[in-house]
Amino acid sequence: MTSKPESPQRCLGRPAPADLPLGLDPFCYRQFDDPAYGGSRISGVTKEEFLEKVNELVTRDAGIEFFQGYAPFCRHLYIPNFVGALPGSLPITADNEHLLRSGYIARRPNELPVLTRWFPMSYAKDALMPAAFLDLILYSREQIAKETAAESNTAVVIDPNAPAWSIIAVKAQNEKYSLPMAPITMLRNTLIEEGGSGVALDREAYKASVAYWKTHAIVMDKESSLE
Repeated sequence: MTSKPESPQRCLGRPAPADLPLGLDPFCYRQFDDPAYGGSRISGVTKEEFLEKVNELVTRDAGIEFFQGYAPFCRHLYIPNFVGALPGSLPITADNEHLLRSGYIARRPNELPVLTRWFPMSYAKDALMPAAFLDLILYSREQIAKETAAESNTAVVIDPNAPAWSIIAVKAQNEKYSLPMAPITMLRNTLIEEGGSGVALDREAYKASVAYWKTHAIVMDKESSLE
């Protein structure tokens, strides 16, 4: 079972009018478009339909609030799983450990591959049920501009007309709080020029991440690292 974090996320209250509408960052497109994406895939709706429904829910439902993320530029929203997405990971047990695969995977063509382990979807599809919630992970327009500039080695240009907050990832899960990001993601985040966010490593958060991910693995529609 997944245990609740010792320090619950800080609630920041309802999004203000200036925070809306939310945007959808291209980094998130792979969850819609890449059939081999490792984690929660979004299907049955277009990106435009998904974003429209999200903004409708956030505007209409007074119970949907911002929660603080791992840095000031990161926030979370937890909404009902209206697309029937499956959780992006599974617990590792004595019965399924032999099904784990591993290989070097890059999130995007411009990023370096890192060693990853996963359960193939051929097994996971029978072990997963649609999650209760979608954890929408949002970055501020300032942070997105900063990362875009670092990756392209150009000056930071902040578009005042860009959404104040954009979805950079969606996690389908049964918990209404943020699950630990993978240890390698924390390490990558220290290197903004390599696709990270430029945030220093938090050693205690890293240890908590290892404690979670040593007993869990992502799900990916990929049978072998040799594919």
